[in-house]
Amino acid sequence: MKKYVSNGFGLIAALSCLLGMSEKANAQFFSYSGTGDLLAGFRKTGIHQGNYEIVVNLGSVTNFLALPQGSAISISAVSPAQLADAFPDGNQDLQWSVFSAFSGVSPWATPLGEFPAATIWYTFARTNFDVPSDPHPRYALGSQANVRQPMLGVGGNASTISIGLGSTNADNNSVLVREPVSGNALFDLTSSIGDPGDPTIGNFGGQGITFTVENTTPDNFSSPTRSDFYQSCPASAGGRGGGTYIDPITGLTNGSAYLVGYFTLNPGGTMTFTRSSTNSVTLPPPPPVLLMVVRSGGTTTISFGTTNGATYTLYYTNSAGISSPVASWPTLPTTITGDGSTKSFNDASTDADRVYRIGGY
Repeated sequence: MKKYVSNGFGLIAALSCLLGMSEKANAQFFSYSGTGDLLAGFRKTGIHQGNYEIVVNLGSVTNFLALPQGSAISISAVSPAQLADAFPDGNQDLQWSVFSAFSGVSPWATPLGEFPAATIWYTFARTNFDVPSDPHPRYALGSQANVRQPMLGVGGNASTISIGLGSTNADNNSVLVREPVSGNALFDLTSSIGDPGDPTIGNFGGQGITFTVENTTPDNFSSPTRSDFYQSCPASAGGRGGGTYIDPITGLTNGSAYLVGYFTLNPGGTMTFTRSSTNSVTLPPPPPVLLMVVRSGGTTTISFGTTNGATYTLYYTNSAGISSPVASWPTLPTTITGDGSTKSFNDASTDADRVYRIGGY
């Protein structure tokens, strides 16, 4: 039974010393920082077991988060030729996944915000190619930490195998390593991503999540396969010892994992990523409106504080209409979009009795 090795960085350092740093200093072996590197994994298992598995470093996950919504990019770090080198029988029955994590118990500060410790990113296969999957919930800190460790192990172990292969080439370089299955039972992709009871299931040991993060291409791989890509900050927990963990992208403290976008693998071996076209960022509700009403001549000026992006409407009635639902009150024909500053409505009226209310959404 395969088990993942969680302390891959120590193994890399020890092996580097054995090989001799002066001799290997200029070699471009697989590079992994352990801080948000987005990894892609490719393997075949069971009756389709191949001789190799592939691990690819796609760069920082923040690069994908920062893409404009709705944009699409090609994944150039892995090519059809490299997949063919590892899987000469073709791309059918190929288990593929994309995932990321970062080490340590401290949050990860990035230009996009601060990600709580044990934040993880992972793919989940779509059942319907054109319909996004249902997101999983954010899991407790301990559960996500159990997933994070083998995720980190994939990158650390890939570096160990890369150095051990001794020379660099198209299938062993700074961004991709073709891992021989033979002789690497404790270090290959399967050792970290597989379930201990059934290594064909890609759930990173099965101690934090029960679903597989892998998408398996069909026997007759003639149409693209697609997996949604999720960001899961730990779920906040109340009570003694509980913590509040804010997703810096959505601003939420609990709920479902955030859909970043989706990866598509084509039968020919090319791969793309598309950033989600729906903005999942939830604007905070407008702040309590502090009204300042000033009457000058026949014009009343109603000033109020705004929230960036919220839309405001001025409702008005007279004292007799106060008991009516606000939705039934007349409104000014214009609305105001907030930007965080103080804004004002101007109401020209000769009524001696007028009551105002600001509505924001």
